[in-house]
Parts: sequence; structure tokens; C-alpha cells
Amino acid sequence: MMVKPDFVKSISAISKVSPRSGRAEKRKTYSFNIRLSGSMQYDFGEKRYTVNEGEMIFLPKGSSYTYDVVSEEDSKCTIITLDADFEENSKPMVYPLKDVQCAGFIMNNFSDAWNFGNTADKYKCISYLYDLLAYITNYNSLKYMEKKKFEVITPALDYLKTHIYDTSLKADELALLCGISNTYFRKIFFSRFKTTPKNYITEKRLAKAKAIIDCGEFNTVRELALSVGYEDSLYFSKIFKKHFGIPPATMNKF
Repeated sequence: MMVKPDFVKSISAISKVSPRSGRAEKRKTYSFNIRLSGSMQYDFGEKRYTVNEGEMIFLPKGSSYTYDVVSEEDSKCTIITLDADFEENSKPMVYPLKDVQCAGFIMNNFSDAWNFGNTADKYKCISYLYDLLAYITNYNSLKYMEKKKFEVITPALDYLKTHIYDTSLKADELALLCGISNTYFRKIFFSRFKTTPKNYITEKRLAKAKAIIDCGEFNTVRELALSVGYEDSLYFSKIFKKHFGIPPATMNKF
């Protein structure tokens, strides 16, 4: 979502308890809906967004969607509606507000200041609104850069989706699928998942093994080991015990 520095033409704001459900057809304005409490789900047909307390969703002009409260408590919100020049084909987007310095004012004071404040209060609202827009513009840029950064390891991730339980899978060979060095692959992978490729594979395999045990769908430890990608059942039992604290052979007895 790209904006022009002088793009705001008019503003309206309101704070209220959200209706439990509803539908919008071809919105006539752009809107920032900010959750003060509760959670709201927006369904755009092909895409669904959940907005929790302290988060904000951007609703584009012309968009159609349904919305439902998905929390037990009332879902209160502040809605800032804009007549503004956003880029064409703007899409819905959810933003966390925890890192926005003016978030507290926008969430709790913006509506009253804009509707009942003096001229100075209105200027403060406009100033904070532009601070918010600066934040989301930077946020979008970082998300785009992050996406481009991680695209290089997509071939390996696609391969893992269908081969992570293959006994022939070797973590050190994943970089070859991406055409990059193993060192660079591990760096990008760690940045994305906060763990190494080997640990990622191990964690997924052990989680699958535990699920199989919980369902009682295996006869021997060797059979279990093979089903999650390990030919060596002794090695499998060792890492399983290290991870869960007990060996797989005895886990299903608890």
C-alpha cells in the first residue's frame, strides 16, 4: 500500500462496540479498524483475516466482506475512515500496533479528540495519523523485502513439504535445490525459522512420531522410526528420549 505525503482529503472517526456480525458491500471509503478489545474475523472470500486486541486492519475502498466477532467478550474498536489517495488495487492488511509510539492515543483518544477537540487537538490527530501511515508504509516495505529475501529458499521448502519423512533426505543437500551455498542457505533458513535446517527436520519428525504414538498406530519402534524418516531405530530412540524425556517404546504406556 503506497500513499502520497498529501493524500488525506477528509477524516472521520468513531469508537464503539462492534456488532457481532455483518456484511460490507463495496465500501465507499478507506478505513482503519483498530481493536481495543476482543477479536474480529473478516472474510473476503478467498482470504480471511483475524484482528486481535491491539491490532489494526486496513479496509480498502470498494472491498466487500463479512465480519464476525470471534471472542466471548465484546469487541470494541476505533474506526478511522479516510477519503484519501491510496494506490489502486490496495489490499486488506493487518498491522500490529505494539511498536507504534502514538498507538495509545490513536486507540483511546483519537475519536474524542477529532470529534470534540479544539483546533490544536485536530492538528494532533492529523500528526499522529501521518505517524501511523509512516509506520505502515515502512512495515509494508520491510514485509516485501522479507518476502523477497526468503524466496531464494522456496525450492527447498517446497521439497520439504513432500519429502521431510523420507529416509534419504539430507539437510546438507537442501542448498543444492536453491542453487546457493550451504552456508548462505543456513543463514537465510535460520532467519526465517529461528532454527537450523537439521533441527527443523528433527522437530517435525519427532512431532509426527509422537502423534503416531498418541494414536497407537504403530507396532514396533523400528516401524515408527521408518515412518518418520529414520532408518536407524536406535538413533531415533536416542533423539526421541532427549526431546521428550522418555523413549518411544514406553511413551504409549502413560
